[in-house]
Amino acid sequence: MKQEAPGRVNRPRPESLDFRPGSTSSQDTEAIHALGVSGVQARVIAPDRRHPVATSGTADLNTGRPVPSNGYFRMASTSKTLVATVVLQLEAEGRLSLDDTVAHRLPGVVQGNGNDGSRITVRRLLQHTSGIHDDLPGYTTPEEYYQQRHDVHRPERLVARAMAHAPRPAATPWST
Repeated sequence: MKQEAPGRVNRPRPESLDFRPGSTSSQDTEAIHALGVSGVQARVIAPDRRHPVATSGTADLNTGRPVPSNGYFRMASTSKTLVATVVLQLEAEGRLSLDDTVAHRLPGVVQGNGNDGSRITVRRLLQHTSGIHDDLPGYTTPEEYYQQRHDVHRPERLVARAMAHAPRPAATPWST
C-alpha cells in the first residue's frame, strides 16, 4: 500500500478489491502458490460485507482437489500476528492505548482466582507477559493432533478455562 504520510496508509477502497482471475489479488495467490505453498486462499471482508475470495493450488495433495473458495482452515498461531497488527493499528489511530487495562476494554472478563484485568495492560497481552494461564488444549502426539485438529474453541470457553487457574508470576514470558 502506498504511504501517504508518516504513519498513515492509503487503504484500498471496497470497489478496488478485485479477486477475479487475472486480478492483482488472484495473481498474488498464484505467486504464493508458485513459491511452494500447496494451496492458498485469500479472503477480504469488505466494509460493505462483500467477501471477495481468490484461490490457487491444491487443497488435497492425494486427490488433487483444488482449493475451494468457501474452504475453512486452521490459522493456529498466525492469528496472534493478525490480532497484534490490528491492535497496533488501533493504537496508531488513537482509538486505544497500549497502556489501557484489560478491565477498561473488556470489563469483568479477566477476573477470579487471582486474575485481575485492572492490573493487566494491552501491552502485556501483546508481549505475552500478562500472567494469564495459557489453557488452550494442545497436542502431545500426532494422534492427538489428528483427533482434535478440527475442534473449534469458543473464546468464552477458553477464557473460562484460563480463569480457572491462578495467574503466573508477573511478567513471566510466554503466558497469554
